[in-house]
Amino acid sequence: MGALYRTFRPLTFQEVVGQEHVKEPLLRAIREGRLAQAYLFSGPRGVGKTTTARLLAMAVGCQGQERPCGVCPHCQAVQKGAHPDVVEIDAASNNSVEDVRELRERILLAPLTAPKKVFILDEAHMLSKSAFNALLKTLEEPPPHVLFVFATTEPERMPPTILSRVQHYRFRRLREEEIALKLRRILEEMGREAEEEALLLIARLSDGAMRDAESLLERLLLLEGPLTRTQVEAALGLPPKEALARLAEALLLGKVPEALKEARRLYGLGFAPRSLVGGLMEVLREGLYAAYGLGGARLPAGPEELLQALTRLDEALERLSRRSDLLALEAALLNLLNLAPTGPAPPPEPASASGPVPEPDPHAPARPKAPPEAGETQDLAEGWRAFLEALKPTLRAFVREARPHLEGKTLILRFPESKAFHHKKAEEQKAHLLPLARAQFGVEELAFVLEKKSLSGASPPPPTRPVPPREASPPVAAPPPEPEPPLVVDLEGEDPPWEAEEGEDPSEELRRLARLLGGRLLWVRKPKAPEAEEPVSEDGIGGNGIMPP
Repeated sequence: MGALYRTFRPLTFQEVVGQEHVKEPLLRAIREGRLAQAYLFSGPRGVGKTTTARLLAMAVGCQGQERPCGVCPHCQAVQKGAHPDVVEIDAASNNSVEDVRELRERILLAPLTAPKKVFILDEAHMLSKSAFNALLKTLEEPPPHVLFVFATTEPERMPPTILSRVQHYRFRRLREEEIALKLRRILEEMGREAEEEALLLIARLSDGAMRDAESLLERLLLLEGPLTRTQVEAALGLPPKEALARLAEALLLGKVPEALKEARRLYGLGFAPRSLVGGLMEVLREGLYAAYGLGGARLPAGPEELLQALTRLDEALERLSRRSDLLALEAALLNLLNLAPTGPAPPPEPASASGPVPEPDPHAPARPKAPPEAGETQDLAEGWRAFLEALKPTLRAFVREARPHLEGKTLILRFPESKAFHHKKAEEQKAHLLPLARAQFGVEELAFVLEKKSLSGASPPPPTRPVPPREASPPVAAPPPEPEPPLVVDLEGEDPPWEAEEGEDPSEELRRLARLLGGRLLWVRKPKAPEAEEPVSEDGIGGNGIMPP
């Protein structure tokens, strides 16, 4: 007896599970004699691509009433792989130009017993580019007695020139109910029994692939008696569903000691952390379905909390691939605590009734902001660490460069000017960051700020020296206001209206004054050095040598 999936391979199109959108047009083309010259079957593994290609080859020369019948000599020969006119080629190992040239020579030969020669190329995407080019002309104008069938799991790797010359049929994943029904028929033919939950568990583990499900069933048939869900979990090394349900309920209710005790017990029984987290996600998903009325066991949490828990566990699976021990498992489970509540937001606090608030004086100096309390700073730091931990590594690399700041219901992320690239990438992911920020900090909005350097330069201004007190002068009437002079100071002409210290450059005093006034000095034109006086000439004195009065 061979493998189970080979023993129970379908012999007719009616035995093929699912894929109705593929079977119906092929059956009509067979009945009406309108088969194409080339077909392409694509889809996931184990969903019936190669089986359908063989059924098509059987139907070409079938001698029964309903083609293919599966019992005539032609169908039996194709099923055994012994028909001379049906050639199966593994394109993964025969992918060179020389292999295609040999194929072209075999195409020229006429069929021996069947009306057509059928060439089935499995894993067709593995052909090289040169091999595809060598096959183009033959595929475009093949002999009338040739039928090509390509099967692949990656149709996107097929050249467009090939796709335009074939009829493309996409196979879908099978549903769990369809797989369980086929497994039930196999067990009935073998005289075995199984629980429905056990068959559904096998179908779920196969991920929509019938061949994977039949391989798992063949392994489980070595067990004695009827197959139960408990036997399937024990044989495949899966954690018990009841234990995972207790663990999920303890985490959602905040019972940390019970949750850690159950996690350590399961870890001690030999279950891998990734297996425990994956099983816990299945329990939470079933609880999420139950919360929306889709059936399943309910959990003591709302849909939003369950969705947050699933998101955190999904991110924990990536970390467990790098470190898989008890500490990493406990950290992943404790991350499910303190989920955001799903109730309405609290109402705003009423305004103070102590009286009207006085208007601020616009000329008064700005008061420095009070530093945040130690408790608030610590809470923000802890929340920020948890926020970063919940992000994927690629997104965390951009966000960790920011400094968080809370202003009311807004979380502000400030990036330094040197991290402009990180600011841009983080802002592009705002749609993904905002739900996490709402869950972690309880905010309603998320803002991104790129801090710019001041125009005066990165170096701090030099410290100002105290100006010595000047002598008191009599009061003088204030002159009328004049328009603001430009930021250009001319020191030529009259003496400056201040007294600089001896040996001090007046431009330094100007810069200090400009800083005190909140301005910036552009440039200073210094006075010219005084020229030496020339002696008076006789012409200036007069002819008689007496200077004029």
